[in-house]
Amino acid sequence: MNFFTAVNISGRLFKCCLPALLLLAMACRKQDIEPEPVGEPVPYTGPVLSLKETLEKSPYTYLKAAWKRSNIDDRLNKAAITSFTIFAPTDKAFEQAGWTMDKISQASPEQLDTLLSFHISGNQVHAASLVQVTGNLTLATLLKSADLPGYEGFPPYQYVLYAGVNHDSLYVNGQPVSKWGQALEATTATIYPTDKVLQQPVQDMLSFLQSDERFSFYLEACRINDSLYLDKNPWETGLLNMTVLSATGSSGGQFTLIVPTNEAFKKSGFNTVEDIRQYNYRSLPIGDAGYDDHWYYVYPTTAMDSLLYPNRMSYVGPRAAYNGTKNIYQVYFLNELMVNKSISGMLLKPGSIYNLPPMLYQLDFVAGNNGIGVKRLGSSQARLPLAETNVCLLNGVIHVVNEGLFMP
Repeated sequence: MNFFTAVNISGRLFKCCLPALLLLAMACRKQDIEPEPVGEPVPYTGPVLSLKETLEKSPYTYLKAAWKRSNIDDRLNKAAITSFTIFAPTDKAFEQAGWTMDKISQASPEQLDTLLSFHISGNQVHAASLVQVTGNLTLATLLKSADLPGYEGFPPYQYVLYAGVNHDSLYVNGQPVSKWGQALEATTATIYPTDKVLQQPVQDMLSFLQSDERFSFYLEACRINDSLYLDKNPWETGLLNMTVLSATGSSGGQFTLIVPTNEAFKKSGFNTVEDIRQYNYRSLPIGDAGYDDHWYYVYPTTAMDSLLYPNRMSYVGPRAAYNGTKNIYQVYFLNELMVNKSISGMLLKPGSIYNLPPMLYQLDFVAGNNGIGVKRLGSSQARLPLAETNVCLLNGVIHVVNEGLFMP
C-alpha cells in the first residue's frame, strides 16, 4: 500500500518539473545553433527613402504637381501594389508635351490619373536588373481601359510598355527617352527620368493600315485570302487574316508585324490586286486539314498566305499571341532586333504530336551599319531593309518593308 503511494507522489513531482526541464533543453539547443557573431556587421547600402520622400527630393516639379492633384495614391493603395517602376517625365518633357503648370492645375484628377498610370508599372525593376536584359522588358502599366471598341463584355484593355537599355540610353517602346544612369531608387520604387511624356497608342494594326494607302495591296491580299477560306468553309475562322490585325477583348496579346507596302508587292512581281488574286487561284482548291508525315495536324493555306505568314509571325484567326493558357507579348522594337540574336527562328509556340506543329518565327534578322536586314528563314534571297520602324499600336508594333516580299 505504501509502495503505490510513493510512486504516485514521484509522478506528480515529475509532472511539476517537466516544464523546467524542457526549457533547459531548449536553451541548450538554441545556444548550440546560434554561435556568437564573428567579424564586423555588414552595412546596409540600399535605398532608405520611401517613394513619397524620394519624389519630394527629386527635381521633377511638374510630376509632383500632377501627382498631388491626382488620385494616384488612392489608386495605388486600392490596387494593393507595394512596389513600382515609374517613368518620370522631366519638367521640360511636360512643357514640350503641352502640360504647363496652368494646364496641370486645371486638369481633373481623373485626367491626371490616366496620364500618370501610363507611366507606372506595378513591378519594381531595379536599374541593375534592367541593364542585364538583352532587348526590352515587358511592363504592364496601371492604366486600363474598358472603353475601347471590341472590349465590351471583356476584361479591360491593359496598356503595356517595353523598356530596355541600348548603348548609353534608356529606351521605351523603341524610342530613346533619356540618358542611362539617372535612376532614383526608393525602398519600394525605381524612378527613371524621361525626356518625353510617353504617348499611349490609339490605333490597332487594322485601323493604322486602313488609314494609309501604301498598304492597300496588303489589305486586299488579306481580304482575298479570307474570302477563299470562307468559300471553302463558312464556319471555319481559324485561318482568317483580318481578325489577326484587330485589337479586341478576345484577340490575345501583342505581336510584331512587318508589313509590305504596295511598292514591295510590285518589286516582287505583283503589280496589281488582280495579280495577287490570280496568284492565289493557283492554290485552289484548298486542301483539307490532316496529319503530315510527322503526325502534326496541319491546315493547307492559300498561295499568297504562304508568302505572308512570316510577316505576321504566322498568326492567324481571331486570337493571336495566345499560347493556350495566357496572352503573350512578342513585340520586338528596333533596339531589340539590333541586339537580340535569339529572335531569328525563335520558337513562338510549342507543338505536339496529333496536334498543331511547333510554330517558329520564320524570319532571319541581322544587324548592320545601316540598320536591320531581314529575309525569310532559310532563304537564299537577299536581305531587305526596313523602311520604317517602331509604329507602336494597341496590339503590337509594325515595321515597314518597301523593297519586296520575303520570298522563299
